[in-house]
Amino acid sequence: MTIAAFDPGLLSNYDQPKYLLHFQWKNSDTKIYRYALVEEIDINKIDGRLKLKEDEVGLTQQEIWEKKYKWKI
Repeated sequence: MTIAAFDPGLLSNYDQPKYLLHFQWKNSDTKIYRYALVEEIDINKIDGRLKLKEDEVGLTQQEIWEKKYKWKI
């Protein structure tokens, strides 16, 4: 059984953004999930509380991903 040694709670310890993050969810003993930096957003172009851009309001996380990033893989 592999458990990723990365603790997302420590992200604030990094000075530079990471391009790839790897997570192993608690309910998965067979997969590690890789997350990639796909966008940098100016702080004034996103809702600070909801973390949504103007064209994402009302969409689920999956809908945003399908609309903006799915075609790139």
